[in-house]
Amino acid sequence: MSARSQIPAKQNNASHTIAFPARDALYLSSSEKTFANDELLPSLPVPSLSETISKYLDSVKGLVTEEEFMRTTEIAQNFQNGIGEELHAKLLQKAVSERNWLEKWWENVAYLSQRTPLIPLCSMSGFTNMGNVWPPTAGTQMERAALLLHFQLQFWKILRKEQLKPHNSHNVPWSMHQFRRYFNTVRTPGETVDKLECFFHTELEEPMSPTHLVILHGGHIFTFDAVDEYGDILTPPELQLQFQRIEDWCKENAPGASVGAMTLADRTTWAKNRKWLLKLNPENELHMETIDTALGIVVLDEAEPADLTGVCAQTLTGDALNRWADKSISCIVFKNGTFGLISDHTPFDGLVPVVVNHFAYSSLVECGGVWKGSKTVGRDLLPPRRLDFHTDNHIKAAIEESKRMYEATVADCDITVGIFTEYGKAFLKQHNFHPETYAQFALQLAYYTMHGRPAPTYVTAATRQFYHGRTETMRSCFPEVIQWAHAMIEDKSSPNEKLRLMQVAANKFKSLMKECSENRGCDRHLLGLYMISMEEGMEVPQLFLDPSWIKSGGSGNFVLSTSCVGFTSLGGCVMPMKENGYGSFYNIEDNRFTFTVSAFNRCPETNAAKFFQHIELSLKNMKHLLVSAKL
Repeated sequence: MSARSQIPAKQNNASHTIAFPARDALYLSSSEKTFANDELLPSLPVPSLSETISKYLDSVKGLVTEEEFMRTTEIAQNFQNGIGEELHAKLLQKAVSERNWLEKWWENVAYLSQRTPLIPLCSMSGFTNMGNVWPPTAGTQMERAALLLHFQLQFWKILRKEQLKPHNSHNVPWSMHQFRRYFNTVRTPGETVDKLECFFHTELEEPMSPTHLVILHGGHIFTFDAVDEYGDILTPPELQLQFQRIEDWCKENAPGASVGAMTLADRTTWAKNRKWLLKLNPENELHMETIDTALGIVVLDEAEPADLTGVCAQTLTGDALNRWADKSISCIVFKNGTFGLISDHTPFDGLVPVVVNHFAYSSLVECGGVWKGSKTVGRDLLPPRRLDFHTDNHIKAAIEESKRMYEATVADCDITVGIFTEYGKAFLKQHNFHPETYAQFALQLAYYTMHGRPAPTYVTAATRQFYHGRTETMRSCFPEVIQWAHAMIEDKSSPNEKLRLMQVAANKFKSLMKECSENRGCDRHLLGLYMISMEEGMEVPQLFLDPSWIKSGGSGNFVLSTSCVGFTSLGGCVMPMKENGYGSFYNIEDNRFTFTVSAFNRCPETNAAKFFQHIELSLKNMKHLLVSAKL
């Protein structure tokens, strides 16, 4: 499977002599090991039942009629004083014996049991606003793919050596566990539930991490080793040589079978087709193992997106013939040198690919987007090996059907990357407003303005201060923000009163976010209680059958699915949770906001570009409020 043993004697690796002081000061640790705190973190706590019910009712209040709210309050109180109390006691028992009582439930319910196709409906796409560093340029695909992958491989090596700085928030250590699952990870399809497998290990762990890449181009699948026999990663010129060899071979040969298109089907269909494929020929099993264990996927894509909307859309909804949905990461480099990333959401949350790719972005900025080391190929590299799957008529038909279904799905995807450049977080700092709170309020005001009603909203809150912690749902459409948005739209209140309402809502947002990061939201706790009722064979509690549960976003029914991806040039995209909803990732820099908005074309009332126009209008009106109002 690996070509490492066939690479000749060690030669000087030019990458060792290239300095990146700014990047390394941000990311490297010389004292504390990356995963040193992980086993020392506290167990995931269970919030009090009364606090959870109170938070839930508060999140429902502004989204239902008065009569519905009275009924929901009665149901919630009966739950709290009845079956909920029994379920809560059982959950507390589970939390005594498990350091993270949520972990397996969350992976299975939120991800592995879902039968929906991963791309484009469940995976995350990422992109980087390269500005003047790497504008779209013809003829740069191979060179840029090589440099980008070299820096990704540097991050892999830093993780292997545990030299990445452990994260913390206000000096509270955070779990780094998710970083173990960025490289060498696969979600293997099953007919009822998938399986997550990770083959990454640090240098001190056994067995050794696989070191090969898998490259998709022209419907063909190739592999080559990304390091030499001494563990040194290939230089950009060496990676470029390997990519160029692949392109040259594909130019001289007919398009490949595009076996990867089958991974785009629903998970049950793909599981059955995968089983069929593996039984056809023993070589197919070896090829599949090579893909499953690989560091990651590199796609040399023929599209030429001209702007960030194009990059984001082509990354998430692009060429079915050159995709492999099961892998944790696929780095897609387009013909004109633009690039994006597809990540499976199962092994990690959005912050992980943001960190890895910001490392690569920082490297590119620091070197001016040009490799400063030796341009010569220093090693006699074995050419990439093609993974030629044996197929039959059943597999060929499955590939065509998967491609057809995928193309119907992506035709329904409406994606816009909108950049607002009038101001950014530098302006907000002057007015003592947290940028994420502000972005959330812009989304709330935009939706209310466009659709005439508030939207139940999911916001990611990190619970990484706990053992294997991931996220809690922060429900940001609470009564105070609805009251502020209503005042802005109605425009009968004075600027001072609008600003007062905005600050009341901001204080509520801050306290809710803090509580959710302490795992004191309502959604994960209620999921735990629901799961225990299922495992105990009980009837579904009335709380989860009440229409208010769905109307407030429960069971994955949030109309706005949102997340802050940080304060850098990196953005991202997910598709909405609901047919009539929006997905919106946002990144906030000193002088601009970038909102990636997704919607479904089949819904007549949603439109991604129009929603971003309302976000722009909200940002302008909010600035006017801050400037004009004097408290």
